[in-house]
Amino acid sequence: MAWYIFALVDAPPQRTGRGLSGPLAIRRFDGGFAAVERRADVPPFDFGTLQAHERIVERLAALVPAILPVRFGTLLTSSDLETSFVDLGEELSEAFDRVRGRVQFTWRSAAARPVARTRAKAARTRSGADYLRRAAHASHLPPPSSFRRIRGLANLAAEERFAPPTTVVPAALYHLVDRVRAGAYALAAADVRAHAPGLTWSGPFAPYAFAPELL
Repeated sequence: MAWYIFALVDAPPQRTGRGLSGPLAIRRFDGGFAAVERRADVPPFDFGTLQAHERIVERLAALVPAILPVRFGTLLTSSDLETSFVDLGEELSEAFDRVRGRVQFTWRSAAARPVARTRAKAARTRSGADYLRRAAHASHLPPPSSFRRIRGLANLAAEERFAPPTTVVPAALYHLVDRVRAGAYALAAADVRAHAPGLTWSGPFAPYAFAPELL
């Protein structure tokens, strides 16, 4: 049996509840804690399982100061769990500091559709190193003009990240917002949405877009 990882947290939650198929456990590692569940294999990749995974992460997010959601399908042995995050020590510490006491809001534009890629181009981006280089480059790209109306919300956000469209999902603009300002942000977002029918927003969520790429 291995450990299925839902998220990394900076402090153990007061309670954990249940995971996808059993009780959640909190395992300490150097630099934080992992919210995990004992499993023999990765859960099936379907909409219901993805929803269940997200509900667990959101429940955890309400119980801890800082949370870094882990990519769906991450399964590690006990020994790997002890060592996998050692090299990420400083990066994880900075990430915990970035998201502590904050939530994510997500904006999407109807004009920003997923992009098509040729098979040859897809093949060129299969390596992990290439993926990380492309992700780092994308994180510095400015949002397109379709997101221009959202710029007025920047003063309510601690950080902003733009994700270009992929073959699966359209472009998105993410705002990291202090929990104490989430209500004010939601009111302002609703006003922007009323005057910009081509935009949609959702949140607050756990800070998925602000976790390190390697998670």
